[in-house]
Amino acid sequence: MKENNTNILVPSEEDVARLLSPEWIVKGELQHTAFILNAGESYISVNRPAIDSFEEDVLAFLNKHPYYHSGDKTNSYQCAILNVGEVNNISVAQGDTVMDIKVEVEARDSHTKSHAGIFTRVHNMNIKNGQTLKYGPTSEEISADTILLHVRFQLLALAKLETHFL
Repeated sequence: MKENNTNILVPSEEDVARLLSPEWIVKGELQHTAFILNAGESYISVNRPAIDSFEEDVLAFLNKHPYYHSGDKTNSYQCAILNVGEVNNISVAQGDTVMDIKVEVEARDSHTKSHAGIFTRVHNMNIKNGQTLKYGPTSEEISADTILLHVRFQLLALAKLETHFL
């Protein structure tokens, strides 16, 4: 039986790759929409180039999702490369207060060996779209969407857009 490495954090020195739908790139510029959580999702899917099955896993994904090929070219795809250490250093402030938010990259290899997820957590709870969180000494309410938007823009700033050929 294959061991599931869920809850294992990816080392800070690794890079991860977010495979990109062409709609997330406008006039050659990566958009923050590449890092939006869909309804019910608790993490942003990425893959780990350091894992030996990375290319095989990406090819399998592209075969199932051909619209992720780069434009009309079925022999290429685009991805956003993110350094895990930089992702881990993302912070979110509410006013003058830096919130106790952690952005962590965790292995999610139960079905695909190189798969991982970028999680945004407050008090070790995964943040999802549409939640209202109580935060701070006064238990002030804050929208999870606001936090996730800050994280999206920081991921966008860290991302390096690359084109790969199969």
